[in-house]
Amino acid sequence: MREMQLSVGRVTVILGVITYIAALYIAYIYLISPAYSYYQLTNLHPSLWVTILSSLLAILPSFWLEYRVQRPSQVIYWTLYLFAYIPVIIIPDFIRVDALDSFWIFKLVVFAGLMILYFFSKISLIELPNTNFPVAAVNVGIFVGMSLLYAVMIKAYGFHINPVSFKEVYGVREVYRSETGRIAGYAITWLSKIMDMFMITIGIMRGQLLLLFAGIFGQVYVYSVSGHKSVVLSMGLLFVILFCLRRSGRTFGISFVWFMVAFVVLAILVDIFNDNIALTEIFTRRMLLLPGALSSLFFDFFSTHEKTYLGHSILGFFVDYPYKASPSHLIGFTYFGSEEMSANVNMWADAYSAFGYAGIIVFSVLLGCVLWLYDSIAQKRNFVLSVALMVMPAWSLVDSSFIIALFTNGIVIAIGLNYLYRSDLWEGNEHVSAKNISNPI
Repeated sequence: MREMQLSVGRVTVILGVITYIAALYIAYIYLISPAYSYYQLTNLHPSLWVTILSSLLAILPSFWLEYRVQRPSQVIYWTLYLFAYIPVIIIPDFIRVDALDSFWIFKLVVFAGLMILYFFSKISLIELPNTNFPVAAVNVGIFVGMSLLYAVMIKAYGFHINPVSFKEVYGVREVYRSETGRIAGYAITWLSKIMDMFMITIGIMRGQLLLLFAGIFGQVYVYSVSGHKSVVLSMGLLFVILFCLRRSGRTFGISFVWFMVAFVVLAILVDIFNDNIALTEIFTRRMLLLPGALSSLFFDFFSTHEKTYLGHSILGFFVDYPYKASPSHLIGFTYFGSEEMSANVNMWADAYSAFGYAGIIVFSVLLGCVLWLYDSIAQKRNFVLSVALMVMPAWSLVDSSFIIALFTNGIVIAIGLNYLYRSDLWEGNEHVSAKNISNPI
């Protein structure tokens, strides 16, 4: 009976992924491409067998992906699989003149990168000693740290709660860009991706409404100041992931896949009913389709131009950077004619721009090491909180580089916070142990 249930679960996952891919195809072909063909989102009508071949490569990981999650890294794996890997594999076919050109090598190397992450999720964890800092001191430190971040925000932008609609955010963003310094930018990022999510999750799990509302209020404040849609979407993603983690994560993969299917299909149906593309444009295009298409543009440019070798980043002291703009702004100007546009792309395409195919492999290994370390910490912490702390910084890997996600977007902070904050001492704490138990296929 157990084997039958797991077999049904595996089939449910695979069918969910197939449906998800079909929904993305429908959204792109019938809604997004007709409206955004001027924006590089063209439809050059790839042949049916090319589409089938790409779809098979996109579906393939679902045959062994762990749908019963027991480590935070497995949740991150699912996020990268659905948000980054699948769009990279299927969407570029529509914008490439020859859908079977050398970009297929890029696809296969990205597949190898995803498999590297899967391999790290199977490595035995290490036992790390717990911190000896007093719990009260850690709690006070967290409170003081958050207070300082909010103080930086208030000093830079003032205090006002005025959330605007998604159609009106661009004016807010212009003001935000003109007023934002480096420190204030870090404050907004760390609050919205880590600290507010930290409070929301604890508030939900421990029934502390004050923390829950404080976290939500903080996100509303950040959105009012920055106009970043991702601030709102990140809360939605957090709630979905927390819901999917019920039952101790035993059906996470199944629930998450079908939530994404429902998300994309509902947006399509509402837009068809309203005769517009509002929801599909806001959610599916920006979150899923555009980063996939941009991977193709990054590949084209850096296949024929000099690689960056991180000369614009951490290796700037050792490498002469050959361009005047960052890679994302360089692609924005080259393909979209805008010096202001930042064509943000996933970690694999950015890695290719830095070191070619070797970069994809190396940065996948580095991410695997980071997630393995985080899993080792999380095995002695509350599992759900460990996931909540890491999922937003890791989500940024969908549209930013590994280096930016690690430092600017807070993966390092999430690691430190989860180590210092003793969620394992919660009264009645239930922890899902991080054992290597594979799902029979």
